[in-house]
Amino acid sequence: MQKQIDSNILEYLNITKGLYLILDENSNIIFANEQACKILGVSQEKIVSMNWVDSFIPQELKSYIANIIKEIANKNMQINRYVENEILTLNGERKFISWKNSFVEREGKVTQVICSGEDITEKREIQKYIEEKEERLKAIFDFSPLGILISDKTGKMIEANLAFLNMLGYSQDEILGKSYLDITHSDYLDLNEDHFNRLIDNEIGMYKITKRYITKNNELLWGNVTVSTIKDEFNEILYVLAIIEDITQMKKREEDIIAQRKFLHTIIDENPNIIIVKDYEGRFVLVNQAIARLYNTTTEDMIGKSDGDYNPNEDQVKHYLQSVQEIMDLDETKLVYEESTDILTGKIRYFQSIKKPITDRYGNKQLLIIANDITDIKEAQKKLKDNEEMIHHQSKMAAMGEMLENIAHQWRQPLSVITTSASSVKIHKEMGTLSDDFLDEVLDAIVKSGNHLSQTIDDFRDFFKPDKEKVRFNIKNTYKKALFLVSSKLKNREIDIIENIEDIDLYGFDNELVQVIMNLINNARDALEESSLEYKYIFIDIYKDKENNIILKICDNAGGIPVNVIGKIFEPYFTTKHKSLGTGIGLYMCEEILVKHMNGEIAVKNKEFEYEGNSFKGAEFTLKIPILESLED
Repeated sequence: MQKQIDSNILEYLNITKGLYLILDENSNIIFANEQACKILGVSQEKIVSMNWVDSFIPQELKSYIANIIKEIANKNMQINRYVENEILTLNGERKFISWKNSFVEREGKVTQVICSGEDITEKREIQKYIEEKEERLKAIFDFSPLGILISDKTGKMIEANLAFLNMLGYSQDEILGKSYLDITHSDYLDLNEDHFNRLIDNEIGMYKITKRYITKNNELLWGNVTVSTIKDEFNEILYVLAIIEDITQMKKREEDIIAQRKFLHTIIDENPNIIIVKDYEGRFVLVNQAIARLYNTTTEDMIGKSDGDYNPNEDQVKHYLQSVQEIMDLDETKLVYEESTDILTGKIRYFQSIKKPITDRYGNKQLLIIANDITDIKEAQKKLKDNEEMIHHQSKMAAMGEMLENIAHQWRQPLSVITTSASSVKIHKEMGTLSDDFLDEVLDAIVKSGNHLSQTIDDFRDFFKPDKEKVRFNIKNTYKKALFLVSSKLKNREIDIIENIEDIDLYGFDNELVQVIMNLINNARDALEESSLEYKYIFIDIYKDKENNIILKICDNAGGIPVNVIGKIFEPYFTTKHKSLGTGIGLYMCEEILVKHMNGEIAVKNKEFEYEGNSFKGAEFTLKIPILESLED
């Protein structure tokens, strides 16, 4: 369509500063000059395919503008009068345009609507600003939270806003006519007067000071004051304008912050833990006395330096820097265990350190390190481990003594059979009465006894095999094994064992559980031997509870454990027996095995119960052992 318009006219329209549009009677764009396209944010090639109302008129004005164009096309509207309305650019920005509209008529019919526009967005904003300026200034003066004071060239106050009056406690009438010096603290009179005189003499255009005022009630008020002048068109000073910010509370907070910083610095410095802040290169940004003592220097000397300036151990220094950079790169808090050399003593010390990436107020990445010296703890743990190993050894030795005694009991009868049989053969041979049948009978007895001895050795040897790893085993078989190993000490003691045992598999250390059951049966036996009861019982209950745990209960009727010691029986070396009869490590080892090796529990209580019409009281030990998922799988 643009080709239908004279090229000279197009060239002229393109260089004009105004907006120029040609529309058809349906608001389709036939032509838009370069200025219009620039404001609308669309090319001249693209805009001719667009509808003016649909593409560039705000929704709330579409009907109104479409009607105007329709009225022009119908020649029902006076042309060449201004119409002002908002338009939308392609990116959604609103512009205010003042239009003059005309049309082109052919054969009595309007074929084109001519729109000539001027962007008056800025003019309207300026006009609006001017209109609102006085109201804003008045509102600022009246309702500003800052104090505003207007004085003449001598410093006499002409007007003050409500905020300033409230600051000092004066009314408007009371403040008028006073000099700014009348309300200034004596410490700031000279400084204030010097700045004011330089301002009035045009040596400076404005000044800022922090000063103290005296209120009507003779209280002190801190203020940040900005002072400038109001001049006429001849650059003559008419008034002096002061804007005052009440910073009394801020000053108080500053004093509190300074006091808090000193307090915090004291806490950091006196903290026994090492506290450090490092930058990415490992340089010290903050240190406390603990690290300074370790490196035999001062906190002031360490700032800006690194571990390599103090620690001669190059491997440690390299590790520290690598750790700093790795944690800062990952941006994750880490708990690490490290060693450091005490420069004064040369001793290696051990630390548990929390390392947390932080950012300073300038956005620089840093690392906060809080290191707890655990050297004494590690040494105590080593001693504890040595003591535990000794207790384990003592427990095994005690168990070995029990086993040797049991072996002796188990071997007495078969050895007696063997020696008696050999003696009988020898006597019959000397007397010439040795028959083949008798010899076969005697040899069978010797072989049977020898096999019994061999089986006994295998059973006791299995007990002393160390448990290297957890295995699947049957609790009933484990109990029977433990009972066999202590059976020799139960014979001829008139102790009845009452069993209620379920057949259950579990996963764990078979031999260690054998040792636990043996200890508990032996303790029950010893307690029963010391009693003068007519009936002596040991009750064994083994079953699975609802939480999929094996419950093993061993209860006697020996009268129970004294109340004053029942809470101590799992402590190492605590025993209620005579020193010649016990070491006090049996129950301690039972708890160690169950808790640490089998994730189980052991508890004891005194229990009163009835059995076969008789009432009894005794100690009941309850073992709770989880059946692990690996077994169930």
